[in-house]
Amino acid sequence: MKKLYNIYRVGDIIMNTYFNEITAKPVNTVDGKVLYKIPAGAMCGNGDLGIVFDNDENDLIIHISKCDFWKFAPGAHKDGGIKTVGSLRIKGIDLENYNIKQYFDKGLLECTFGDTEIEFFVAPENRIYFEMTARGASHEVTVELPDTCGSVNSVRVENGAYCCSRKFEGEELTLSSAVAVCLRTLNTSSADGISKSRYCISVVTNFDSEQYEGKAVSMVFSCDYDGDKIRTEEKWKKFFSASKVTLADKQIESFYNSSLYHLAGCMGNREFPPGLFGNFITDDFFPWAGDYHMNYNYEAPYYCIFSANHPELFDGYMTPVNDMKSEAERMAKCFRCHGYAFPVSFGPKALDVYTQPDCKEHGILFLGQKSHAAYACVIPIMHWFSTYDKDYALGNYYDFVLNTARFWEDYLIREKSGYVIKGDAAHEIPYYRGKKFRYLTHKGQIEAVNAINSLGLVKLLFNGVYDMAKELGLNEEKYALWEDIIKNLSDFPTFIKKGKKCFRYSKRGIRWRDDNTVGLQHIYPASQIGFDSGEKLLKIARNTYFINDRRLDDNGSNSYLPAGARIGVDPAFLIEGIHQNIDEFALPNRMFRHHGGGIEHLTMIPATINEMLLQGHEGVIRLFPCWDRKSDASFENLRADGAFLVSSKLENEKIVSLKIKSLAGRVCKVECNSTTVVRMSDLIKIPCQKDGSIVSFETQAGETYILL
Repeated sequence: MKKLYNIYRVGDIIMNTYFNEITAKPVNTVDGKVLYKIPAGAMCGNGDLGIVFDNDENDLIIHISKCDFWKFAPGAHKDGGIKTVGSLRIKGIDLENYNIKQYFDKGLLECTFGDTEIEFFVAPENRIYFEMTARGASHEVTVELPDTCGSVNSVRVENGAYCCSRKFEGEELTLSSAVAVCLRTLNTSSADGISKSRYCISVVTNFDSEQYEGKAVSMVFSCDYDGDKIRTEEKWKKFFSASKVTLADKQIESFYNSSLYHLAGCMGNREFPPGLFGNFITDDFFPWAGDYHMNYNYEAPYYCIFSANHPELFDGYMTPVNDMKSEAERMAKCFRCHGYAFPVSFGPKALDVYTQPDCKEHGILFLGQKSHAAYACVIPIMHWFSTYDKDYALGNYYDFVLNTARFWEDYLIREKSGYVIKGDAAHEIPYYRGKKFRYLTHKGQIEAVNAINSLGLVKLLFNGVYDMAKELGLNEEKYALWEDIIKNLSDFPTFIKKGKKCFRYSKRGIRWRDDNTVGLQHIYPASQIGFDSGEKLLKIARNTYFINDRRLDDNGSNSYLPAGARIGVDPAFLIEGIHQNIDEFALPNRMFRHHGGGIEHLTMIPATINEMLLQGHEGVIRLFPCWDRKSDASFENLRADGAFLVSSKLENEKIVSLKIKSLAGRVCKVECNSTTVVRMSDLIKIPCQKDGSIVSFETQAGETYILL
């Protein structure tokens, strides 16, 4: 049989792990109540513009949303936040006979509704295309805009195209926002009782162009259905060619690919990276205004992108972070510190969703935590160690990381025992405001000493800024202080729970919580414990890990599962956890309906699998460090710290191939049995040193090496 691209045989079933099929209408209500706002319908996006399938009793509805369409109304719990663009309505569709095929490596949806077939794709230039083939008369197609939250809407017809716009403006807003949508029928034909019509929809905001209405009209009249379909498929083929994971477990492999697809589908606008719910907004009332929550929610979708070799998805991350610099400086002064401090959340363009006058902390929603800016630094530090791109770091995030470190230089207290963190809550204090607030109820959180997550984040912060500064040749006057902080920052607090020594949530104050995974985030994503940490510390980590099984945690499975790989728990436990999440929370469209947020849970499977297959965060590349050696697996171009692309194959319980490409020309250290390193460009054997199981060798940027 001829081998098909991306097709695998599992028993008698051929499975494409870049494919998903939806065979029933999306269910977004139970007993008439709306479920948590993560839609179940088929989705498609280009990184900025997104569509989500839905329906009412009679018609097919496709919601349209865009990463940069927000209402800029300041203040906590106001009606500001990300808003839906509108929806496409197709009338007369047979919704009882429902089938949608999602092709992730093509960016294509193929739909069958009774005797009607529809092809959908979202092109790179913010055009939505669809082709509808129906037996009998063609269906009526309209665009609808919501009139909620005070938007001003308009409709007109221009040269046969249906054009509408939606605006938010007024003195009470910090910025005006507007979007134009144009629908045009490209062509219609009919033969033998079958009608075929092609359509194009253009979507343009005022952040794309000041002349957004004219631009939308121009785009819909200059479109190229066939050409854009080819360009869309080429884009997704290129995306998935950057790396590849092949597993015996095809269900997990398929969810691995679909998770990356959905993340990339909302991470393409460099000025407006995705908030909590990306660009699958179906109405104007998504929780928390769809904002940027800085105590893990904003960061979590990025956990997996570097190891999966998609650093380009980071490009928009720093924009809202850097836009908050002046506010961050003001907030640091609230605690009598220099540098930067963050509230729990904000929106794009420094949208204020954090001011609340009755809040006990300077009228700002810090929620008792000082670690938000340090958490914001986790992802740029990941970028740094995985790329060592000096120009990028200097132009995008070194200043922010440096000034966040400045805050902690002032905030840390130097005692005889070392540097101590006081008055920083491990968990949010949700009701740290209002007349009904009772200080004694939350005293342990408010007066906490050495919250464990902050210790991990601060340790990562100073390791990161110190390494960047040395590589960039900057801030030498800080080195001695940073070295002292790194060396003398307080140890992670511990206590005895259920007869075992475990990590405690804070040295003084809150000891433990049975929800969330805050007590493990110093392991992942803060990267402060791993295989080189020594058996004593690893035992404490594993005790903590198993005291409370958080694999199905509504907020923390995306950090709990990869943390398990970092400390070498039984890989079967992690694989079982992935399957539990798929069974319990996966929706037909491959999203996960957890409570903690929207897109953050898409990182869970790729981050966990990548950490099980490859680790390099401790300066040593480890192959299949937390993997069942009886289960064959391979990967191509996963990215390890030090800026290395690694490809390897495990077969019959042995590593049968290993290839490493050096992107930055750094010394490579890898744990393996190889004693021979061959440079691929000229097949020359190069010198290497062997220290126990660690092989090290010099590399040149752009060269690939085979270890035999």
